Amino acid sequence: MQIVTGLPETAHLTQAIATVGVFDGMHRGHRHLMHTLASHAHSHNQRAVVVTFDPHPDQLLRPDAFSGLLQTPAQRMIDMARCGIDTTYVVPFTDEIRQLTAAEFMTRIRLASNLHELWVGWDFALGRGREGTVERLREIGASNGYTVEQITRVQIDDTTPSATRIRTALKDGDVSLANAMLGYRHTYAGVVVTGDKRGRTIGFPTANMSIDSRIMLPKFGVYSTILTTGEQRFASVTNIGMRPTFAGLQPRIEAHVLDQQLDLYDQHVTLELVDFVRPEQKFAGIEALIHQIQIDAQHTRSLFTQLPELLAN
Repeated sequence: MQIVTGLPETAHLTQAIATVGVFDGMHRGHRHLMHTLASHAHSHNQRAVVVTFDPHPDQLLRPDAFSGLLQTPAQRMIDMARCGIDTTYVVPFTDEIRQLTAAEFMTRIRLASNLHELWVGWDFALGRGREGTVERLREIGASNGYTVEQITRVQIDDTTPSATRIRTALKDGDVSLANAMLGYRHTYAGVVVTGDKRGRTIGFPTANMSIDSRIMLPKFGVYSTILTTGEQRFASVTNIGMRPTFAGLQPRIEAHVLDQQLDLYDQHVTLELVDFVRPEQKFAGIEALIHQIQIDAQHTRSLFTQLPELLAN
């Protein structure tokens, strides 16, 4: 997939079918839209194009309410490529961009992409004040030589997937709902770095993951997780939070791989959330903490024993 920063003023020779949005998390609705768009575009010898933004518009528009990204821009690009997208235009979201009307922004997209069709989701709007509703975009398209198609909404158990709903589910510790809307297990990726090395002294060594500061963390607590390094996948129990027993100052993701002795320092790993075990809590002492970790580990061990298919790729 070709990744282009900004919207060039010279159009591509091949006509494009394009969609526009942030697409944070690349949930089921996003992937349905992109798979369908790409299949249609390729069957008509056209390019499948995405116009997206970085940084996330809410970082500028609603900084106090924005809780973070569901995935890094790089992870988003990988998922778009897997959907069959040919070109992604990454537009830096600035004050200038936010002030454009729908007609002005669509003119830039049309000129850059050789736009033939614009595909949008069921609740789409763009431009200053979100005045670019589907009806308005169709008026603009009719005057500029392209059509606008609206994809029907995707329903998951009477819930329409959205990045906002996924963030809310993660904040509530509702891993099952978040994963159902995503269509995959919510995942964190990072390099294992040196931590306090306190876990090994109490019999539960942990992999302390470095995480992109732009990424939101779920409800602080203990999770049953899958840690992947290379081609190997391991059952693990993970604490995400402040470690109040030790007066932690910064949130961390610390994963304990069950029944394995692994040297993971400096390795890139991914961590999939499978189940929320319990909220984070402060213990009166080390012995109480060790006892609870044993309970958490056994809960996770039992889960993977009952559902061994969780570790399948």
